[in-house]
Amino acid sequence: MALPNPVLVTEEEFLALPETNERVEFIDGDVIVPPSPTGGHQRKVVKLSAALETWAETADGDFVVFVGPMDVRFAPGRILQPDVFVLDGTFDPDAHQVPIQQTPLLCVEVLSGDRTYDRVTKRQIYANAGVAEYWVVHPTGVVERFSGERLQQAQLVNDVLTSALLPGFSLDLAKLAR
Repeated sequence: MALPNPVLVTEEEFLALPETNERVEFIDGDVIVPPSPTGGHQRKVVKLSAALETWAETADGDFVVFVGPMDVRFAPGRILQPDVFVLDGTFDPDAHQVPIQQTPLLCVEVLSGDRTYDRVTKRQIYANAGVAEYWVVHPTGVVERFSGERLQQAQLVNDVLTSALLPGFSLDLAKLAR
Protein backbone atom coordinates (compact mmCIF):
# COMPACT_ATOMS: atom_id res chain seq x y z
CA MET A 1 0.00 0.00 0.00
CA ALA A 2 1.44 3.34 -1.01
CA LEU A 3 1.37 6.21 1.44
CA PRO A 4 -0.07 9.50 0.17
CA ASN A 5 2.42 12.18 -0.73
CA PRO A 6 2.59 14.77 2.03
CA VAL A 7 1.53 18.27 1.08
CA LEU A 8 4.44 20.55 1.82
CA VAL A 9 4.19 24.32 1.76
CA THR A 10 6.77 27.07 1.42
CA GLU A 11 7.56 29.47 4.22
CA GLU A 12 5.89 32.23 2.20
CA GLU A 13 2.70 30.15 1.94
CA PHE A 14 2.82 29.45 5.68
CA LEU A 15 3.25 33.14 6.52
CA ALA A 16 0.35 34.00 4.20
CA LEU A 17 -2.08 31.90 6.25
CA PRO A 18 -4.74 33.97 8.05
CA GLU A 19 -3.93 35.28 11.53
CA THR A 20 -5.12 32.96 14.25
CA ASN A 21 -4.94 32.45 18.01
CA GLU A 22 -4.40 28.75 17.37
CA ARG A 23 -0.95 27.31 17.79
CA VAL A 24 0.41 26.56 14.32
CA GLU A 25 4.06 25.76 13.65
CA PHE A 26 6.14 25.20 10.52
CA ILE A 27 9.05 22.77 10.15
CA ASP A 28 10.67 22.07 6.80
CA GLY A 29 7.48 22.40 4.77
CA ASP A 30 5.14 20.71 7.26
CA VAL A 31 2.43 22.75 8.96
CA ILE A 32 1.99 21.35 12.46
CA VAL A 33 -1.14 21.95 14.51
CA PRO A 34 -0.70 20.50 18.00
CA PRO A 35 -3.76 19.59 20.06
CA SER A 36 -5.33 22.29 22.23
CA PRO A 37 -3.67 22.65 25.63
CA THR A 38 -5.27 21.44 28.84
CA GLY A 39 -6.41 23.74 31.63
CA GLY A 40 -3.43 22.63 33.72
CA HIS A 41 -1.10 23.52 30.87
CA GLN A 42 -2.58 27.00 30.56
CA ARG A 43 -2.41 27.65 34.32
CA LYS A 44 1.30 26.76 34.31
CA VAL A 45 1.92 29.04 31.33
CA VAL A 46 0.20 31.92 33.14
CA LYS A 47 2.14 31.34 36.38
CA LEU A 48 5.50 30.95 34.60
CA SER A 49 5.02 33.99 32.40
CA ALA A 50 3.91 36.10 35.38
CA ALA A 51 6.99 35.05 37.39
CA LEU A 52 9.29 35.76 34.44
CA GLU A 53 7.62 39.13 33.74
CA THR A 54 7.96 40.15 37.41
CA TRP A 55 11.63 39.20 37.26
CA ALA A 56 12.20 41.02 33.92
CA GLU A 57 10.73 44.28 35.26
CA THR A 58 13.40 44.48 37.98
CA ALA A 59 16.34 42.69 36.32
CA ASP A 60 19.54 44.44 35.32
CA GLY A 61 19.37 44.66 31.55
CA ASP A 62 16.56 44.60 29.04
CA PHE A 63 14.47 41.43 28.85
CA VAL A 64 11.14 40.88 27.17
CA VAL A 65 8.80 37.98 28.05
CA PHE A 66 6.31 36.64 25.50
CA VAL A 67 3.61 33.99 25.62
CA GLY A 68 2.61 31.90 22.59
CA PRO A 69 1.12 31.75 20.17
CA MET A 70 3.76 34.02 18.65
CA ASP A 71 5.83 33.08 15.62
CA VAL A 72 9.60 32.91 16.07
CA ARG A 73 11.91 31.97 13.17
CA PHE A 74 14.62 29.65 14.47
CA ALA A 75 16.02 28.99 10.97
CA PRO A 76 14.77 29.31 7.41
CA GLY A 77 11.74 27.05 7.15
CA ARG A 78 11.50 26.59 10.92
CA ILE A 79 8.95 28.76 12.67
CA LEU A 80 7.82 27.68 16.13
CA GLN A 81 5.67 29.10 18.89
CA PRO A 82 7.20 28.43 22.31
CA ASP A 83 4.69 28.49 25.18
CA VAL A 84 6.82 31.16 26.88
CA PHE A 85 10.08 32.76 25.78
CA VAL A 86 12.46 35.48 26.88
CA LEU A 87 14.31 37.84 24.56
CA ASP A 88 17.48 39.57 25.69
CA GLY A 89 17.62 43.21 24.63
CA THR A 90 15.23 45.96 23.76
CA PHE A 91 12.24 45.08 21.62
CA ASP A 92 9.56 47.32 20.19
CA PRO A 93 6.46 45.10 20.03
CA ASP A 94 4.69 47.52 17.69
CA ALA A 95 7.51 47.52 15.14
CA HIS A 96 8.56 43.87 15.14
CA GLN A 97 8.51 41.74 12.05
CA VAL A 98 6.40 38.63 11.91
CA PRO A 99 7.84 36.18 12.62
CA ILE A 100 10.25 37.41 15.28
CA GLN A 101 13.78 37.09 13.92
CA GLN A 102 15.67 37.25 17.24
CA THR A 103 16.68 33.97 18.86
CA PRO A 104 15.27 33.77 22.40
CA LEU A 105 17.59 33.49 25.37
CA LEU A 106 15.15 31.06 27.00
CA CYS A 107 12.34 28.91 25.60
CA VAL A 108 9.75 27.12 27.75
CA GLU A 109 7.38 24.35 26.72
CA VAL A 110 4.68 23.15 29.11
CA LEU A 111 3.61 19.56 28.49
CA SER A 112 0.01 18.44 28.62
CA GLY A 113 1.18 14.83 28.40
CA ASP A 114 4.27 12.94 27.23
CA ARG A 115 5.04 14.99 24.09
CA THR A 116 8.11 13.73 22.28
CA TYR A 117 7.66 16.59 19.80
CA ASP A 118 8.34 19.15 22.56
CA ARG A 119 11.04 17.15 24.31
CA VAL A 120 13.01 16.05 21.25
CA THR A 121 12.12 17.86 18.01
CA LYS A 122 11.76 21.34 19.48
CA ARG A 123 14.79 20.92 21.71
CA GLN A 124 16.91 20.07 18.65
CA ILE A 125 15.62 23.08 16.71
CA TYR A 126 16.19 25.38 19.69
CA ALA A 127 19.72 23.98 20.15
CA ASN A 128 20.60 24.49 16.48
CA ALA A 129 19.36 28.09 16.67
CA GLY A 130 21.51 28.92 19.70
CA VAL A 131 18.86 29.12 22.44
CA ALA A 132 20.86 29.26 25.69
CA GLU A 133 18.37 27.46 27.93
CA TYR A 134 15.25 25.35 27.44
CA TRP A 135 12.74 24.36 30.12
CA VAL A 136 10.29 21.50 29.67
CA VAL A 137 7.59 21.71 32.34
CA HIS A 138 5.84 18.42 33.14
CA PRO A 139 2.18 18.22 34.29
CA THR A 140 3.42 17.50 37.84
CA GLY A 141 5.37 20.78 37.90
CA VAL A 142 8.79 19.14 37.61
CA VAL A 143 11.05 20.95 35.12
CA GLU A 144 13.67 19.49 32.82
CA ARG A 145 16.24 22.25 32.27
CA PHE A 146 18.51 21.91 29.24
CA SER A 147 21.53 24.17 28.88
CA GLY A 148 25.11 24.24 27.70
CA GLU A 149 26.43 23.60 24.23
CA ARG A 150 23.56 22.46 22.00
CA LEU A 151 21.35 22.12 25.09
CA GLN A 152 23.02 18.83 25.98
CA GLN A 153 23.28 19.37 29.74
CA ALA A 154 20.08 18.17 31.40
CA GLN A 155 18.96 18.76 34.95
CA LEU A 156 15.71 17.70 36.61
CA VAL A 157 14.43 20.43 38.95
CA ASN A 158 11.66 19.56 41.40
CA ASP A 159 11.91 22.21 44.12
CA VAL A 160 13.04 25.75 43.26
CA LEU A 161 13.70 26.80 39.67
CA THR A 162 16.56 29.26 39.17
CA SER A 163 18.83 30.04 36.25
CA ALA A 164 22.30 31.53 35.89
CA LEU A 165 20.94 33.25 32.75
CA LEU A 166 18.30 35.03 34.82
CA PRO A 167 20.09 36.41 37.91
CA GLY A 168 17.65 36.77 40.78
CA PHE A 169 14.90 34.67 39.20
CA SER A 170 13.42 32.04 41.50
CA LEU A 171 10.19 30.06 41.29
CA ASP A 172 8.88 27.59 43.85
CA LEU A 173 7.75 24.67 41.70
CA ALA A 174 5.27 23.53 44.37
CA LYS A 175 3.26 26.68 43.57
CA LEU A 176 3.50 25.91 39.87
CA ALA A 177 2.02 22.43 40.37
CA ARG A 178 -1.13 23.78 42.07
